[in-house]
This record gives sequence, structure tokens and C-alpha cells, in this order.
Amino acid sequence: MNNLNYNKIFDQLFPICRSITGDGFRKSLKILSRFFNFKIERFKSGKKIFDWIVPYEWNISDAYILQNKKKIVDFKKNNLHVVNYSHSINKILNLDQLKRNLFTIKKYPKYIPYVTSYYKKSWGFCLQYEKFKKLRHGRYKVFINSELKKGFVEYGISKLKGNSKKIMLLTTYLCHPTMANNELSGPLVLLGLYEKIKRWKKKNLNYYFLINPETIGSICFLSKYKELLKKNLQSGLVLTTLGGPRKILSYKKSRIGNSSLDRLFTYFKNRGNCLTREFNPAEGSDERQYCSSELNLPVGQVTRTKYYDYPQYHTSGDTKKFMQMKQIDRSVDFLYKILEINDMIFPLKRYQPFCELQLGKRDLFPNINFYHGLKLPSDKKRDSRKQLNLLLYILSYADGNHDILDLAIKTGIHVEKFLKILRLAINKKLIKHL
Repeated sequence: MNNLNYNKIFDQLFPICRSITGDGFRKSLKILSRFFNFKIERFKSGKKIFDWIVPYEWNISDAYILQNKKKIVDFKKNNLHVVNYSHSINKILNLDQLKRNLFTIKKYPKYIPYVTSYYKKSWGFCLQYEKFKKLRHGRYKVFINSELKKGFVEYGISKLKGNSKKIMLLTTYLCHPTMANNELSGPLVLLGLYEKIKRWKKKNLNYYFLINPETIGSICFLSKYKELLKKNLQSGLVLTTLGGPRKILSYKKSRIGNSSLDRLFTYFKNRGNCLTREFNPAEGSDERQYCSSELNLPVGQVTRTKYYDYPQYHTSGDTKKFMQMKQIDRSVDFLYKILEINDMIFPLKRYQPFCELQLGKRDLFPNINFYHGLKLPSDKKRDSRKQLNLLLYILSYADGNHDILDLAIKTGIHVEKFLKILRLAINKKLIKHL
């Protein structure tokens, strides 16, 4: 159980006009830095990174469409009304001219769509279709007060040190304005996981918590960390659209398809606890960068109510009410369970590799060899024997080629039961904690 006030954090973040750069992104990152021990890393506008150029920084202060001295579209009432990255404009246009730069969704007439033009200079407004169809011929003043200037792409990274060189990457994006499930569910779940994992007394893996602007942020991050990740990344997970009404989570596998997280989510899918999807480079989030071409890192993605699959996606309909705070807690709880097991997914190796180990001298096996004569309550005797059996499986298969998930699949016994006994075996110095 964590004591985070998700509602308060959400309410601070939700109204901010964010983009892939600029004051809105920095302000949002500063709010979250109260909880994360962030290191902010920057990449200058104009810098070439792989096939990309770091874009100019964008900021906006005001925008509206005016007819007969009345604002029919007003950025200050909802920042989705302006195409993200619109350049400044101050013109009088007729309706036909104006319509070329208006965006609306006929199918969902009450929603304002979210539209961007990050890498091509443009401008535009977004509005509800029910408002759009009421527009009449006449003269309209269009006004956008924005700035495109040399600046930075930035991201925040926080690290929790483990006992090995291996890395677990947990990442999400923070670049969409005024949307809940699509935008803020990821950072809130990441924060919930951070608060829980930082309390672990022992961590096998090093945990990297990354919040970046989508696509260009992960590309910048990879330009700096790709060699380290290629050498040491155990698994990675992109967090997105983790609220909404869906009952269970859906995991998109890495392109490799056999990472520890790929295997764990498949295991829980087979038990009916989640869904899995195959890797698809034509859709998704930052996992497309991590899994690309020769990089091919073991990074998957997890959702609840998935992007594209709900009408409110990328619209003003994506609100706190739709996202549901209770679903944030549920996503944190399930993913925490996955990560807790994943931290102990490593090839099992014994300190003494040959023959059976002498468990009696470690108080793990009866020293008086008359099992039916043990003076224990029947339920405790039964539990003791089950735990001993699990320990014997772990020790028997500790040849460097198996882990506890292999044993869970082989025996049909839940992996969490093996996890408990593995910790005992490590504490008793029977198994090496690699």
C-alpha cells in the first residue's frame, strides 16, 4: 500500500499545456521531481541524432478564433483547441479559408480532437464537430501567440541501484496536454512502482525510471545509453494507457519475444490474469525505438484500456472520470507483483554444484529420519513438506540453465511459491544471487 495522493498529483498535471519540448513539459517534470530523484538530461535543438533532428522548442500563451467579437474557440478554456506546435498567426480569414486549418471528429461530435505538427511548420485549431457544423459564412479572426526557438528536448531519469550490473528499464511519456488515460496514467503508475521498489532492502537489478517526450525523447535517451543497454538490459517496460474500464492488463511482447518479462506475462496470461500481444512495429509507443532494427532490446509495453481502442483516445473525452483512479492502483499492484518476481528471474546456480546438499545441518530437513513421527500439527507438517519439495526442485535444477519460472511451468506450482523458497535458499547460501 502506498500513501501517494494520485488525485492531487493528477489535478496539478492535467491542465498543463504540454508538448515534446517547452515550459509545459518542464513544469510537469518539476511536479513529478518532488517524488522522483530525477536527473534532467538535455539535447539541443538542431542536433542530429540517428535519422532525427532535435526540434525547436515550442511555447504558447494564447490562441482563439473570433467572430463578431465573440470567441468561438478559446485556447485558454481548453488547450486541445490548438494544433500542438502551431506557429504564430494573426489574420482575418473567410470560412472556406479557415476550414483548411480546422480539425474535428464527425463520429464523436462532443469531443475536441488532439492534433500535432511537430516536424513541419503549420498551424490549426481543433473543435467539437457540433460546434463546427454551426459555423456560418463570414469573416473570422484567427490568433495564435506562440514561439518556436532554439531550446532542448529533455527527459528525467531516476536510478535505484541493485546488486548486479543488469538493468530493468521502466519508462513512460509526458508530452500530451490535458488527457488522462493516454497521458497521465503512465507517469502515475511509474511513480507508484518507484515508491514501492525503492523500499526494497535488496534489489538484484538496477532500476531506471525514465519519463520522456514520446518518440524523440526515447531516441535521445538511446543515443546516450544504447551501448550500456545493449550490454546490461535484462528487460524493459513502456507504460501507457493504464487506466480506463478494462479489467485486466494487456502486454505487448518485445520483438525478441523471450525476455524475462515476455515469459512472465505469458505465464500470467496462461493463468487468465492478463492478455498478451505480439510485437507490432506499426503501432504503439516508445517500444518501437527500443526494439528497432539492430538495436532489438528486450523492451515490451503494457496497457489497460489500450490506445486506439476507445472513442475518447486523443480527445477531450479522455478525462479523470474515464481513466478512474482505482484502475491506477490496480495497475500498480499487478505490475509490482510482476516486477517483484522478475527481479528474481536469473539462472539458478548452487555454491556447491555436486550431488544433494546436506540440508539437515541447515535445519531444512528432518535430522531424525522418521517423517510420520514428526511432532507437528498436520497442516504445518503438510506445508513443511511442500516447501521442502520446492527447495529440492530448485536445488536439483540449479545448473545455470533454469530459473524459477521454468520450474513453475514444469511443475504447475505457482511461481510466487517458488519465489518464497528461492529467497530462503539465498539466505541459507545454497543458491548464488547472481
